[in-house]
Amino acid sequence: MPASWKDWKIWVKNARPFSLTATVSPLLVGTAVAAYEGTFRPGPFVLALLAGLFLQIGTNYFNEYFDYRYGLDSPQSLGASTVIFRGEMTAGQVLGGGIACFVLAALLGLVLVVLCGPAILLFGLIGMVIAYFYSARPFQLAARGLGDPLVYIAMGFLMTWGAYYVQIPRWSWAAFAASVPVGFLVTAILNMNNIRDYEEDRAVRKLTLPVRLGQTFARRYHAVLVVGSYLAVSLFALAGLLPLHTLIVWISFPLAFINVRSVLSARERAAFIVGFKRTAALHLQFGLLLALGITAAALLRQLGL
Repeated sequence: MPASWKDWKIWVKNARPFSLTATVSPLLVGTAVAAYEGTFRPGPFVLALLAGLFLQIGTNYFNEYFDYRYGLDSPQSLGASTVIFRGEMTAGQVLGGGIACFVLAALLGLVLVVLCGPAILLFGLIGMVIAYFYSARPFQLAARGLGDPLVYIAMGFLMTWGAYYVQIPRWSWAAFAASVPVGFLVTAILNMNNIRDYEEDRAVRKLTLPVRLGQTFARRYHAVLVVGSYLAVSLFALAGLLPLHTLIVWISFPLAFINVRSVLSARERAAFIVGFKRTAALHLQFGLLLALGITAAALLRQLGL
């Protein structure tokens, strides 16, 4: 039978909790940059984090619903997309879950507008438009191969700078610099998802980058994104846009090396599933280390060291 509101495990499953690190990392990093520049307000941080999480969960629900509605998923699809086919949730419930999450994100955003100014509306509106039309017609951005740049913008640049902006309402080159490696890695997560789903996407002409350019390109693209995140932090740190303490991210490089090596040599879908999970875990670890390095620099600055 379809899920009721009491069947919370099914609702949580469809929220794809393993993917929510894609929101947590940029929020932590952007807030750490603001703390490094002298400001940390817990209230706006919590509100921005919750709004970002509801926005991403809503996006996951809409992605589930529209891929089902447009025939882009099948009973054999991986992940949460089986909930409708297996009768665990109805299509209406999935759509309703997406709408409810967007409403909650919007309400939290309105509180942030009161606390931080009307410019927050722009962050929220851009995020919602990208999130909704990522899967929905008439644009179906993901199916046109535009998912990668838009995910980079929404979950790299906008979320990192947005987290900074609710603390200090101004432009910040440091926040921009911190958003680049975060954006690279969240794009790598999406790319691994698309490599994993290559055969299914090609069958329904969902023109992701792997479908457009091939899996060999996609595997090499993955390596560029992962390694590029470490190089970006190093260049920005040496240029003075980020504190040198951010070089602590290199602690996680052995995991990144294993990730890249396994993806470059992989040919079976099972290996790409593992690569997808490893990339999501790396994104979180990298983000935590980057935020930790910036926070450590902030504490040392306050101590005059």
